Amino acid sequence: MGRSYASAARHRVCEVCLGCACALGGPVSAAAGDEAPPVLLAMNLSVNHAVAYVDDRAATGRLDDWATPDELAARGAGDCEDFAIAKYFRLRRAGIPAGQLRIAYVELQAADGGRGRRHMVLAWLPPDDTPGDERVLDNLLDAVRPLSERSDLRVLISFNSEGIWPGLARGLPARGPRQITRWAQVLDRVGPAP
Repeated sequence: MGRSYASAARHRVCEVCLGCACALGGPVSAAAGDEAPPVLLAMNLSVNHAVAYVDDRAATGRLDDWATPDELAARGAGDCEDFAIAKYFRLRRAGIPAGQLRIAYVELQAADGGRGRRHMVLAWLPPDDTPGDERVLDNLLDAVRPLSERSDLRVLISFNSEGIWPGLARGLPARGPRQITRWAQVLDRVGPAP
């Protein structure tokens, strides 16, 4: 079943370690009621504080530009999908399986009940045989919260290097990952996943 949260917590995840596969060695899981795995919080904080939020037009002069983690680090600024993409690939390199990670295209509900706006976050899914709630890594919050506590988010689709799903559905993907052109371009620039 993989290491427990407590075991993962003993391994300090920092910028030096993010490129190695020693951090976890398999699916991250824990008993129901435990907090988010420490590696998720460490990653969320690390990326959120390493780069500034700037929309694509200001950062690159283009309307919509998806950066690889290296591109994001080089320019020091990006928008929500750049943060989510960086967290995805860094957690993959830290040993979390692709099946537990999804970049989620969400509608961020307006606090006043008005029209929401589109946003991207990274979702962590517990292993199939483990009870628990999906966790959200968001550039808007340092805390990693269960999706059930994020009433401001409505997941439209999610995707990773294995496919595209409606919402955060489990099981086989509805489409292949390369159906999202900008994601296919990121996958090509990043190269083979660990």
